[in-house]
Amino acid sequence: MSLPRPVIAGETIMITRRCTQRQFLLRPSATVNGIIGYCLAVAAERYGLRLHAFCAMSNHLHIVATDVRGEAPEFCRWLFEFTAKCLNAHWGRWSE
Repeated sequence: MSLPRPVIAGETIMITRRCTQRQFLLRPSATVNGIIGYCLAVAAERYGLRLHAFCAMSNHLHIVATDVRGEAPEFCRWLFEFTAKCLNAHWGRWSE
């Protein structure tokens, strides 16, 4: 097993996340763009990340940010959880 990634406050990081099963769930539309932008802004403010760049493609996204307080794992957990919940509601998807 590899060593866990160290979390260092003040470090600039790049985050990449792919959609489940490589599906095109991030297809651009006013609603999808609004969901992603809102969740990203709330997560960044909540966990103290300074965003430098963001790019959402149809099935994945990239984020470049400075982790001011060392809370990147919590930022990712919250961001991806709530983005998925909102997008699943938008696309009419659910799990049992």
